[in-house]
Amino acid sequence: MNTVKKALCTTLVIGSAALAAPVSAAQFVAADSTPGTQICMAVASNKAYVLRKAQQSLNVKKSIISNKLTCNNLPMGDFVARYNLDKSANYLNIESNTRTSIKDLAKVSSPEVVVISSPQ
Repeated sequence: MNTVKKALCTTLVIGSAALAAPVSAAQFVAADSTPGTQICMAVASNKAYVLRKAQQSLNVKKSIISNKLTCNNLPMGDFVARYNLDKSANYLNIESNTRTSIKDLAKVSSPEVVVISSPQ
């Protein structure tokens, strides 16, 4: 009976870890080195401290990033929602809970390579 409990607990732990990890993450590549692309790459990192550092070094306000900057011809709200960049959305005060998307969790493929560009 003890072996069955261990096997069940192990299965639950492995199963929950598999669900918590992303199935396939996008790999972001900068198309150029313009300031807009640098900000888009910082947003794509999904790390608030990277985004804050890029924002400060390029002297760009959060409101400009959130409301005026487009990444890959997508408004910032759509960009963060498409690639599930929740930490960047939180930092930029973009409401991502109102967006709905369907993700195929069973799909197993190589990571998507996304070339990021911003208008100059």
